Amino acid sequence: MKPTDDDRTAATDPDQAPAAALLNPAVAGITRLSATDTVRARIALAVQLQLLAPGEQLPSDAEVAAALKVSEITARRALKSLADEGLLSRRRGRAGGTFVADTPAAVSVDAIAAYFSDAHEVHGLIDRRVLIEASLAHHAALTADAGQLDELDAWVAKAASAQSWTEYHAADESFHLAVARASGQDWALPHYCDVLYALYRYFLPYPVAYLHTVNEEHTRLVAALRNRDPVAAVRIIEEHVSVLHTTMFVGLAGAEQVRGAVQATE
Repeated sequence: MKPTDDDRTAATDPDQAPAAALLNPAVAGITRLSATDTVRARIALAVQLQLLAPGEQLPSDAEVAAALKVSEITARRALKSLADEGLLSRRRGRAGGTFVADTPAAVSVDAIAAYFSDAHEVHGLIDRRVLIEASLAHHAALTADAGQLDELDAWVAKAASAQSWTEYHAADESFHLAVARASGQDWALPHYCDVLYALYRYFLPYPVAYLHTVNEEHTRLVAALRNRDPVAAVRIIEEHVSVLHTTMFVGLAGAEQVRGAVQATE
């Protein structure tokens, strides 16, 4: 169920086109981007929105690739290009790695415009995710067994111990998929995954300290499932997903300034 890509984003895969046409007719602007451009845009946006701080070290190329659903060579190519332009710094040696430049250059990444042009689609995906995931949480509160609840606790613990946004994203993804499976609504899983992964293509790196506070909502959700309380479970998941309208890049403070700067260079 997880999408993959090599040189193009997953939505351009002809094998996935029928499902995308039925369940994800929007997701317009970024579908024309190469996978390299999507990585460049997401990292540059995170820096410009100050989600990644000057001097901050990024995870390894492999971890970035896994989190952003691209190949490792694609991630490496994108990060190197941003380093060549002065947004990042690539250092060799035992203390080496990829860092946000101490004074990040004001690079112009044309692909950023495609992300902003999809703002309407992003909000639509969030609303669709709320509808589907609230239903799944309701059923999970009624049907989840002890083993499934223990698995959810394990993913919450994994997210709580994450030391980077890439580690957290992997645990977060596994947690939400586990909730979906615990619902027993197997027919709904492909629909949910289509929406979830379409939305994941717009996620940016976030400070891990912030992500740990988000994980507290996962803890509350598991408690509601253990208490067999579908009303509480639905309320928690609605709040958890709906807040993306303001916490994703389309709603963050500073997004309009970045959008304006991008438009001024076009």
